[in-house]
Amino acid sequence: MPPLQLTSLLQDTLPHLSYKGRAVLSALGCVNGRAPGSAELAAWLGFHDRYQFARAMRREGLPPLETLGGWARTLYWLLESESSGVTLRELAERDQLDPAVAYRLVRRVTGRRWSEIRRAGLALTLLHFRDQCRTGHDHFKLETREGGGGGGGGGGGGGTPCVSLDNTAVSTASAWRSSRPAHLRGALGERVPVSGSPFDIALTPTDLALVTRGHAAAVDVLRRSPPRIVHSIHVGPVPTRVVPSARGDVAYVTSQFSEAIDVVDLTLGRQTATLRVRGHPLGAVLSKDGQTLYVSTNRDRLVALAVSGRVAAREIPIPHGSPQICMHPSGRRVYASGFRSGLIAEVEVPSLLPLRVFDVGGIVQDVAVTADGQTLYAANESGWLDAIHLASGKRCGRLQFDTAALGLALSADQADVVVGLLHAGRVVIVDRTSLAVRATLLTGGTPRLMATSAQGRVLVVNEAGWVDFID
Repeated sequence: MPPLQLTSLLQDTLPHLSYKGRAVLSALGCVNGRAPGSAELAAWLGFHDRYQFARAMRREGLPPLETLGGWARTLYWLLESESSGVTLRELAERDQLDPAVAYRLVRRVTGRRWSEIRRAGLALTLLHFRDQCRTGHDHFKLETREGGGGGGGGGGGGGTPCVSLDNTAVSTASAWRSSRPAHLRGALGERVPVSGSPFDIALTPTDLALVTRGHAAAVDVLRRSPPRIVHSIHVGPVPTRVVPSARGDVAYVTSQFSEAIDVVDLTLGRQTATLRVRGHPLGAVLSKDGQTLYVSTNRDRLVALAVSGRVAAREIPIPHGSPQICMHPSGRRVYASGFRSGLIAEVEVPSLLPLRVFDVGGIVQDVAVTADGQTLYAANESGWLDAIHLASGKRCGRLQFDTAALGLALSADQADVVVGLLHAGRVVIVDRTSLAVRATLLTGGTPRLMATSAQGRVLVVNEAGWVDFID
């Protein structure tokens, strides 16, 4: 998630930009102006190649990437200097950059010395930045994805179905639901390669898994049996969460840098609609009736979106940034983790009435509620797992890991909690009754979010480039 202050500053200075242009500014804000190569950034934002990316930059009226990145970095340094009083030399050394290089960068992109722009201040420097970018009306025209117009990633396949939702698949899914869930043995099974920094995974009732690829502007469709990627669907830049409908024919994707929810038709294999939100969408969960999508944004808001698009969005403030949301089994409450505050907000839906706030401290990440609705589990990037008894609102257990925990899932039989240890390259299986680790799996890489199948397997996305199946 890009730093809100710098990103908002860049976007407010150039309000005429299309969502693609705003996505470029969000990407630069995410790295404080230290732009990666144009080919890498093009893939990240969903362009075919660096040439298409360069043409889009020109149509937006933006300077070349090297210059735009220099401006973003200069403005970041100016923000830091004005807020804390640090010198450019100190900022450069903090960024492991030769101070002489930093001074030359500022002079090259602004035409002025650092001392001059420091005296002029942020407001005047922003005006200079705006003048370097064209403010006319010849900005980049959005590509229409209706009718098979979306390109890239194989997502605009001319209406050719990529997934068959036949009666056999539905009856198979029903058979899985009626069978007794298998107990998790705690062993690594198959591994499926997925490029583009995969982040989230969700399962449909039709033997499919959907994987978001944050640096490829795509959602991959993974067949679970036998495990393989069968299709890739182009979506907006930096997709994070994916939420399939109960039938598995539609999925909703939070596209952070396009500030929208992309609606994907899994039968056609392409994006068919866009639901706009203010700010970058983060967590998302679908109501029990499938008519309302609850979305958190980086502006500390919880938004209720009618998926039909015919009803205006409603929103309320929630505590300090929520990357993850989960739904209570009753469908009448949602829980939103506040990673910047160590809080978890309990909100009644559909009324959007705040009920309680649980203060667990640290950096709260993924959350999940047991099938009986009695216990809420929360992974914490500060190094632990919390269990909260919802009837009393009190914490009933904590397990320390001494390393960052991010993703979690409950096993199909509800006997275990599976937790991904972000920087340790491990996934642990925790017995719910004793809160003791009963198995540790060395996955390597950076395990992110996960999902549990009705058959009992847990699928774990790894940002290093794969999906692990845990039996």
